[in-house]
Amino acid sequence: MEKAKRMSDIFASSAEKETSGMTATATPYSSEGPTLPIIGADTERSANDTDKARITNDQETNRAQPVPTIHSSLYEPWTLLPNELVNLLTLQARLRGTQNIVPVVFTKNQNVKSGINRLKTYLGAYKDEIQPMDIPEALTRPDAIIAVSAQGDGTAKLVSILDVARRVVAPSIKEKKMVEEIGTKINTWWLYTSLTSVEVEKKARVTSGANDGEKLDAKVRAKQINEDSEDEAFEPMDVDMPVRQKEQRQKKKIKAPVLTVWLTKNQIPAFKDAFGEQSFEVKSLPQDD
Repeated sequence: MEKAKRMSDIFASSAEKETSGMTATATPYSSEGPTLPIIGADTERSANDTDKARITNDQETNRAQPVPTIHSSLYEPWTLLPNELVNLLTLQARLRGTQNIVPVVFTKNQNVKSGINRLKTYLGAYKDEIQPMDIPEALTRPDAIIAVSAQGDGTAKLVSILDVARRVVAPSIKEKKMVEEIGTKINTWWLYTSLTSVEVEKKARVTSGANDGEKLDAKVRAKQINEDSEDEAFEPMDVDMPVRQKEQRQKKKIKAPVLTVWLTKNQIPAFKDAFGEQSFEVKSLPQDD
């Protein structure tokens, strides 16, 4: 007959089984590498991503920077006139470059008050006692011409400033009757408006984000692929290369309108025939004794 087991033996054997089972399922230590995450790995990755994003943004900014808004010829507006007209006025000694022409250039960001005060000063109707404005030497000549020019979007600002300035310098009916008593003088100025154009580079297209930039790049690449496939059908000759290069340069430029308003105390018949003529009165400041 089998000998009965004690309760202590039964519990001891069961405890040994549980211990052996737990030991079997334990994860062994590995010496191949650290089991903890590498400190600073995420930080380096995020820093690299930030640098890449910054570089991308800088590249987008460089591409989106606008071209200069003022063409150099606006400071020499007589160079934009037709050659026949320039030759005629040169023979008549009415156009003498910087000797009798005062260029004034306005942009779309021009301060309205500053522009009005400049025109009032040049027309002899205003003087800032606190910050006097320098008067160009050419403006002291009897045949002086004020050439007010603007390009592209700045033409609207020019028209607004000139319109306000003309109304401000105009004498009232009462002032006309009291000219001698007030000690002022009313001068008549003549106005001629010419419209020309200059070639400027196209402004870079500004994208609102990375997705828009990727879409734009994809469209550009697709267009280039189509153009390349079409060009492969017709092999260009060496003779055509200068023409193709010239066409590519022309595609990168556009014509911007240039508005120039010529103001003078003496009539210019040649300007009248070419551009028409207007006149307005200016209430001049009293002459210094």
